[in-house]
Amino acid sequence: MTTLAESRQLTLTRKQIEEPVDLLALWASSTYHQKAYWTVPDTGFEFVALGNAQHFRTEERASRFQSVRAALDTLKIDLVGENGPDFSGGVLVGGFAFSDREIERHPDWAVFGGGELVLPEIFVVRSNGSTWMTHVDGATIPSLTPELDRNLGWVKEVDHQNDKDYLGLVSNALREIDAGNMAKVVTARSLSLPANLNSAALLERLRLRHPSCATFAIAHGSQVFLGASPETLVNVDGDRLETAALAGSRPRHEHPGADARLRAELLANPKERTEHQIVIDDITNSLTTAGVHLDAPAPTGVMKLRRIQHLHTPISGDLPGNIDILDLVKALHPTPAVAGLPRQRAQDWIDENELMDRGWYAAPVGWMTPEGGGEFRVALRSALLTDESLTLFAGGGIVDGAEPERELAETATKFEALLGALDLTP
Repeated sequence: MTTLAESRQLTLTRKQIEEPVDLLALWASSTYHQKAYWTVPDTGFEFVALGNAQHFRTEERASRFQSVRAALDTLKIDLVGENGPDFSGGVLVGGFAFSDREIERHPDWAVFGGGELVLPEIFVVRSNGSTWMTHVDGATIPSLTPELDRNLGWVKEVDHQNDKDYLGLVSNALREIDAGNMAKVVTARSLSLPANLNSAALLERLRLRHPSCATFAIAHGSQVFLGASPETLVNVDGDRLETAALAGSRPRHEHPGADARLRAELLANPKERTEHQIVIDDITNSLTTAGVHLDAPAPTGVMKLRRIQHLHTPISGDLPGNIDILDLVKALHPTPAVAGLPRQRAQDWIDENELMDRGWYAAPVGWMTPEGGGEFRVALRSALLTDESLTLFAGGGIVDGAEPERELAETATKFEALLGALDLTP
């Protein structure tokens, strides 16, 4: 069932804010049940979205993209006040479930539904040093000078280096690939830690440790889905599209020479290059089918993150006038980087064999303007936080030649994107 706020004309007022505002502190101090936070520090872009002026939500996963897209046609906005860039005029924030199936395994994702985009009551955004606020009529404007509580709270460490079930999952995947049923499948696992954490303090650590990533949080009360994603699903600015293929990885090393050797090994490894090319081909085919006029192919390089490095190939192009960012999200998800190939067969295998419900993990999360621009990331390096626990997620691409023990080690490295922010790893 799709639910949405009663369709009505909403008046949004925009103004530029001159005084300094700590947006993460503003997010943390807000008592709204629904709120979101987003930042890509290296680009100077950051926003906080508070409250729910209008929402476009579906509980069902099977038709999540179509349902939310159709509901958005009822959105009616009258923007008044000061002039500003498109993204400062109020955006829709949210995400979608990974799978098109209802899955009854841990953890509990019910509060997030199959997909949801929310127009906030109050939206504050900073870009290139300038700050704007947009709010609906009647919204109570909060204090813009709260202080951030940096007390992290507590979390209990659990061994994440050993997981016999995951080794078995990878072995099963390799048998399917050997039998010719799939060319690739992405296997994932979860790690649940007893915890009572201050989500804002964790977000601050993530944005400091991973400035090139999109640090995000989507909160429904005390349940918060958060992370620091390195992977752009799609970015749309006007009629220009940017995305990237991101697949194949090696850990980082503190010694520059050793780190360079790992990078060279990654670039030369046939298994990793095959996995990466699968992702490039699928993304370019999906975008071409959607009508995107792609630029000439870009060379493959390496994206270096704090503890891991990935093969990375930029992909860009021009959009036709009849599609927007949600059309592209539907066309691209799930990429072979998070599901496999053939897409549907890989996703079905994941749904039937993984020991968890991915929920919104490895799925699209992000924001869009009412005009159809915006950015969605693949929700990797992410976790689901409640009052009692922190559940982390990590996975890796399995193709012919993969080794279960090495794949387990790769997921342990990916867990450290968040564990390192908790000071649980050196």
